[in-house]
Amino acid sequence: MIDREPRLDPTLPIPLYYQLKQIFDDKIKSGEWQAGQLIPTETELIQKYDVSRTTVREGITALVNEGKLQKKQGVGTIVCAPKMEERLGRLTGFAEEMISKGLKPGAKLLEKKEIAPPPAVAERLLGGKEDQVLYIKRIRLANNEPIAIESSYWPKEIAKYFNDSDLETIAFYSVLEKNKIYLKDADEIITAKNATKQDAALLGIHERDPMLRMERLTYSTLGHAIEFTTTVYRSDRYFYRVQLKR
Repeated sequence: MIDREPRLDPTLPIPLYYQLKQIFDDKIKSGEWQAGQLIPTETELIQKYDVSRTTVREGITALVNEGKLQKKQGVGTIVCAPKMEERLGRLTGFAEEMISKGLKPGAKLLEKKEIAPPPAVAERLLGGKEDQVLYIKRIRLANNEPIAIESSYWPKEIAKYFNDSDLETIAFYSVLEKNKIYLKDADEIITAKNATKQDAALLGIHERDPMLRMERLTYSTLGHAIEFTTTVYRSDRYFYRVQLKR
């Protein structure tokens, strides 16, 4: 049988660890190493590729940093599920994003209540007017996997359209458009944060794990602010891509 396993070439100007990283990456992309699978041990990889332990560790670490592998103490190194990519520049809801990726969107309702919004939300969503809004907090799911925690605030004149909806299956933007509330654009801010103890418990991650925090203020075609939402995403399962042109 012909050995088709790629080999490292020390004569190339490319570092050995990077060549090894590319071999591992190809195994993930081809499905030879599948999500949730343990990869071979360091000792097995050293023997297979005839390299030092340092080279193996650097190759693995490079993929850990890219979110493609995960080291679990006492277990080994596991292949991560592919991250979900969202391109900036499009105004879509979570459900629309997941459907476009061939995933089944879902939600688990945590809270629903009418509240006086925090001052910063009231200023941006209500123009500083004192009024109640509908507050909805949900865990967002993709193929039943928890991906994000979403906290949204809706003015009462918008929230009324959700009265008869199942908040664990609703696609807010679709409901609004069916009621002739059309979206124009949104201001969105993306920052980084560490997972709180509550975040970790809800999403099945570790406290202080890195997360992406998205804050969005959405406007209708009439220029009215209709939604203020903050969503925190697991950064091991979700990322944004921006295409820049010059």
